[in-house]
Amino acid sequence: MKTNFENMNWRLALLGDHALVFSLEEKMSEEIIEKIMALKKSIEILHFDFIKELIPSYHTLTLVYDIDLFYQNEIATIHNHSITDIGNDMLTAFNSAATNSTIKNAAEKIKANNNLIENNSFTDREKIIQIPVCYDERLGIDLENIVSKNKISIEEIIKIHTEETYLVYCLGFLPGFAYMGKVNAAIQIARHASPRKEVQAGSVGIAGMQTGIYPMNSPGGWQIIGRTPIKIFDKDPAILGKLSAGNRIQFYPIDFAEFEKLNEYK
Repeated sequence: MKTNFENMNWRLALLGDHALVFSLEEKMSEEIIEKIMALKKSIEILHFDFIKELIPSYHTLTLVYDIDLFYQNEIATIHNHSITDIGNDMLTAFNSAATNSTIKNAAEKIKANNNLIENNSFTDREKIIQIPVCYDERLGIDLENIVSKNKISIEEIIKIHTEETYLVYCLGFLPGFAYMGKVNAAIQIARHASPRKEVQAGSVGIAGMQTGIYPMNSPGGWQIIGRTPIKIFDKDPAILGKLSAGNRIQFYPIDFAEFEKLNEYK
């Protein structure tokens, strides 16, 4: 897939004193998340030591930086540029590979990688992560809500939920909680007006056009349609989250016996 970078109306804003936010139109769009992930890649190849983290979301990319390292960098010391100036230069380099930028070397690095950036999908289009889900009513405790409100059978809910491929737009709410979409309109349902005090780890829910997996026991208001036996988050630093922004996910159904056999939450 060729990613189109024309007519991108980027906005920049400071987030406190240690982060800069790049943003596009505020909506849930696969085209926009492609652009966000491509900008993330273009900044990563610069290898600036003052960048601590790049956090993608629906229509934003947050650059978290080390203040001390930034002000030790020659960009700040010699060129007297602020982090916002650098952000603008990154966008200039990203959009046109301008070599008259104050980050000339960075722009040239991006220019050298333009073919990679423009001709690749940055949302793992070719790689689909398969996740098993048991849609047994003992685990899919809100299936009947969707049946009642959407006038659809449980079998149809399962078929529709499993035949789609979902894009991870961002992580949030809980460590490892992936916001995925878009859910077919036939099974979309609003979250509960009052959240449950506890939703079981592994529960798969729907809220509007999004679906997600609760990585741990927690309060939650999404409509629960099943549960995966696979841990998607582990507090072990060597493992942590199995999903990240840009991943593509597809669920497949398993029965209750298989769920019990595979259950990693025991």
